Amino acid sequence: MCTYLLPTPTGYYFRRAIPENLRPFFDGKRQFKVSLRTKDREEAKRLIPGHTIATNEQLDRARKALGAAAVTSATLAAPLRPKSPAALERERRRWEWEQEQAELADAEQSDRDLELEALEPIMDAIESGTIPDAAPADLARAGQLLARHERQMGDIRVQEAESKRGRASVSHIQAVQCEPVKADTEPARSITQLYERWAKGGTGNAKTVRKWRNMVAALVKHLGHDDVTKVTRADLNAWIETLVAKGLAGKTIRASYLPAIKVPFTLAFEDEVIPKNIASELKVRAPKVVKLRERDLTDDEAATILKASLGPQPTGLAVDHARARRWVPWLLAYTGARVGEITQLRAMDIQKEDDVWFIHITPDAGSVKTGEARKVPLHSHLIEQGFTKFAKAGDETPLFYRKGTGNEVNPPSKIRAGHISRWVSGLGVTAPQPNHGWRHRFKSQAFAVGIDNEAADIMQGHKPRAEAGKYGQRGLPRLKDELEKLPRYAVEVPS
Repeated sequence: MCTYLLPTPTGYYFRRAIPENLRPFFDGKRQFKVSLRTKDREEAKRLIPGHTIATNEQLDRARKALGAAAVTSATLAAPLRPKSPAALERERRRWEWEQEQAELADAEQSDRDLELEALEPIMDAIESGTIPDAAPADLARAGQLLARHERQMGDIRVQEAESKRGRASVSHIQAVQCEPVKADTEPARSITQLYERWAKGGTGNAKTVRKWRNMVAALVKHLGHDDVTKVTRADLNAWIETLVAKGLAGKTIRASYLPAIKVPFTLAFEDEVIPKNIASELKVRAPKVVKLRERDLTDDEAATILKASLGPQPTGLAVDHARARRWVPWLLAYTGARVGEITQLRAMDIQKEDDVWFIHITPDAGSVKTGEARKVPLHSHLIEQGFTKFAKAGDETPLFYRKGTGNEVNPPSKIRAGHISRWVSGLGVTAPQPNHGWRHRFKSQAFAVGIDNEAADIMQGHKPRAEAGKYGQRGLPRLKDELEKLPRYAVEVPS
């Protein structure tokens, strides 16, 4: 049996009932129903866990909202009182905080990925037995990463071998006591195999699959075994406490580690290998992270970066790399976009509509966190500097990297973002995340100058809190008016 799997003449669907008391949070819908776009039952079963995890999270949020809004029946019978401006402001700030936590967790993992990508050539050289020409600090760090990678791979190989021996032993006993059971009909008990089964289903993108695989391996190493049926809720709580003790931030554990381990346990529950999904609704109790400084770039740091972008670039720097140093910081400053959304821009993504120049941030060009395209107007200061000269309708040529570089896991736009981050750090900027610091700065400035909240959300790629907002459809001119409230950076641009 595979819970939530609905066969129809046209293919399989994911179907899950929404509890009656939670339906008001889902516009009165009685169930989730999503086409799995396949008529193959096994493929459909592989896709179910991803949808189950997603709906679990939606239901969890609805339950929390219901608990927060619990009132007496007498109160429910009375007309709802309008929320005060202070209450609305608290809701807005809480919503922004939740958005920031998820983005910061992604940004922290991205920084680790970028470091690994930068040091991989040195690691490859060390593995091949040669001594690369690199800075001593880079050599030392590459050696540390290489040693850690080898330990992880060794642990995984040992666990896989132990898991195979365990299954062989069980199979032998079954053969003596009863009729043999076909291996392909026995539900998987291995945490690692359950995760890999989900990974092969194609629900997650390559980056997520790779990132989560390491986290699942970390859990298996902590447990000392790979059997999902032997894990208790207490085991998972102990693992979380270990992560906290290692210094991982609570937001990182909640946004990355917990979703990763939910995958194998949800799949095991769906396959009826375990009676309860013990990975659901886990709690993380971690100390509040001490902030030594704001995440925004300071005025001095912003000026330093923008001035450096206008200066001469090193001889021999590739044209697209030099162009990225020149324009990416300015685009981040005036759009508040994620750095990867900017470094993946193509010539065709600079467009004009309703007499407004804008950049089209779209999944067609690369990764967009929300999975949705959006139009972000260009500030007049960017237009005056000449950025629109790169516009070319129908031209898929990337602006800031060369086609054919990178790969699915490390796309060229991400590699270029890493180059920009390291260059900025070399300017003496001490912000924890130099590229992401522009995003926080934009948000702070937007609030300070009175840019409409909904307009700022749309430009930055946050999901609008109102489905039918005043900036929908043909709202570019109004977005442009809001953006122009942002003051110009007082950096002299060569004519």
